[in-house]
Amino acid sequence: MNYRLVINLLGKILLIMAALMLPSLFIAIFGGEGDILAMLYSIIITAGAGSLMLFVKPKNTAFFAKEGFVLVALAWVSMSLLGALPFMFTGAFTNYIDAVFETASGFTTTGATVLNDIDGLPHGLGFWRCFIIFIGGMGVLVFVMAVLPLAKERSMHIMRAEVPGPSVGKLVAKAKNTALILYAIYLTLMLIETVLLLFGGMSAYKAITTAMSTAGTGGYMVTGLGLIGESAYCQTVCTVFMLIFAVNFNLYFYILIRKLGLVVRNEELRWFLGIYVLAVAVIVLNTASMYKGLGEAIHHAAFNAASIYSTTGFASMDFDQWPSLSKAVLLLLMLCGGCAGSTAGGIKTSRVMILSKNIRNEMRRLAHPKYVQTLKVDGRPVEDAVVRAVQVYFFAIIALVFASVLLISINGYDLTTNISAVFACIFNVGPGFNAVGPLCNYAHMSNLSKLVLTLDMLIGRLEIWPMLMLFVPSTWRRRAGFR
Repeated sequence: MNYRLVINLLGKILLIMAALMLPSLFIAIFGGEGDILAMLYSIIITAGAGSLMLFVKPKNTAFFAKEGFVLVALAWVSMSLLGALPFMFTGAFTNYIDAVFETASGFTTTGATVLNDIDGLPHGLGFWRCFIIFIGGMGVLVFVMAVLPLAKERSMHIMRAEVPGPSVGKLVAKAKNTALILYAIYLTLMLIETVLLLFGGMSAYKAITTAMSTAGTGGYMVTGLGLIGESAYCQTVCTVFMLIFAVNFNLYFYILIRKLGLVVRNEELRWFLGIYVLAVAVIVLNTASMYKGLGEAIHHAAFNAASIYSTTGFASMDFDQWPSLSKAVLLLLMLCGGCAGSTAGGIKTSRVMILSKNIRNEMRRLAHPKYVQTLKVDGRPVEDAVVRAVQVYFFAIIALVFASVLLISINGYDLTTNISAVFACIFNVGPGFNAVGPLCNYAHMSNLSKLVLTLDMLIGRLEIWPMLMLFVPSTWRRRAGFR
């Protein structure tokens, strides 16, 4: 392990994070609501910690996959710990574990909250709470790649460790340029949604923070009820953009360079839309009797299915009141999640597709021992290593779900609450059912449960391996020739 290089790069990341706190400081100054010093102290401490790390000069610039995974994991843990400072300094929380839970939930775009008085937050802190979702959606380290001069091998190891999905590639020759393109698309879409929400009558502050949360598929808002009670127009705008941000961003790049054939032939996109339409149809049939008309049933089914499938976590009404079948559909959508290369959580539609095709092939082999069929996606063979990685990932995530459910069951809550809480956190969705439903929060849970769920959020956002590698002893062994 090249400790010095990892610490030095981590210092640069913390300095960038301190700079990203500045917009919240400016809003606090403009609002004049008492959160100015809280943001200022947080910036000073974060920048100070980053500056101290820069004094650790690397003697060797070699950077391998292991360093990439460790840097990404340590960066996200550090951001969660230091990003919690504004919540503590403003007095929004007196329990640091609560502040870390709220911050990790934001950075990982989970949207689970332990705040009881969201409406009472000062504007600077409210903006910071939504801004960390926007930062975490595309990935803080992807932003770092876009603004810092990093060696080619460092960039790709970082991108592979942070960007969700079974495989990561470059859109253009340089990973830095890929990061710039992704962030340009991300910011543009967010601004378009902001304008559309302004047309719906939202204030500029609320429209911007809502668009940031939608872009990061995180679900935080500056009001306690979120989008419940908002106009059908605003809810519809959010429905469309939740789906847009849950699609692989590579496809938007292909649209820009007029390679529409690659978009049309994209198999993951077809699966994603097919699963969504099927889920909405089932929910509409199951809940139609609860609404005044079919149009209202379709509206709420489309919104909440998009919210859960994209792992945004918004709600247009209390979907915890839906029948068991509809709630089961939502639970499956939590597990599935959006597309690879998007800001959505879950295990990703591409993995579901590969697992489904592999099961089909195995069944054919059992029926016909001499049957040989290569698993293909988009007409191209999928390497056995990728299939094996998907299988291992699926087994690992289910094992972590079981372990987490056992740990938080100490709380004594019902099984539906425990399972949905773990699903909602490890798949970065936010709201669950019963005691953690869309009109409830996680404040009532014990510190142990909050720590378990915080770790789940980080594990889910980084797709297991970067976080787990921190607990593997061989990770910390020095490579030969390193000092």
